[in-house]
Amino acid sequence: MTAYATTMSADSVFSLGVYFDSAAIDALGDEEVAIPLTFPSETTGGDALNLHQFTFLRFNYLPEGHWPEGVYDVPHLDTQFFMLDQSTVEGIEERPATYSIPEAQMPEDHIRPPVVDTNDDGEPDTPIVEAGRGEPIADPSSSEHQEDGEFTHTCIYGASDPDSDGRGQISLIEPMITVDFADQLDTVVDTELKTPEEYFAAGEYPTSYLLQPGEDGGFFVSLTDFESFPGPSM
Repeated sequence: MTAYATTMSADSVFSLGVYFDSAAIDALGDEEVAIPLTFPSETTGGDALNLHQFTFLRFNYLPEGHWPEGVYDVPHLDTQFFMLDQSTVEGIEERPATYSIPEAQMPEDHIRPPVVDTNDDGEPDTPIVEAGRGEPIADPSSSEHQEDGEFTHTCIYGASDPDSDGRGQISLIEPMITVDFADQLDTVVDTELKTPEEYFAAGEYPTSYLLQPGEDGGFFVSLTDFESFPGPSM
């Protein structure tokens, strides 16, 4: 597996991604796999790369999937593009997500699913921060959440409160693809992301993700079509 960046000019990143060659895919078995990968820091010509807010990538293989049951509990690959340094991500502990997230920084149509019962009334009322990852933020209108829908590929966001100041931020963009869909991928799949109006810092952020078959039986997963977004308005 190789993390990569493509550029349109000397230091302007067009896409960030990972390539899974056929040997890596064939090596997947019954055990979970989590591997951090480092993006290149400079072009082949030696110019420094501006990776925007992105710091590193982590690949997760989940042979039994994960929650919610009936949605993501099938064998799949998570490709996690983080906007926090690796030590900060590794220090994230599981806990209730009691911080707020500015409305303008929530991706369109996405919600913070309450899964924790903090007041012992028998009903979940608060989102959860997952250890070493952050708070999952999903789009309930996505096909995999519909009664007759199916999870083949999708993208969710992740949030965290790295400063512990009670104000959360989007810190992760995570395309997910099932093993079955990856095995059958034979054409480019270009999917537009539902984005927030603003991010925790002004800069360029992706507006789509791309799945693309490789020549050796592998495939690419990348974030593409970077556009400028403003920082916090409040």
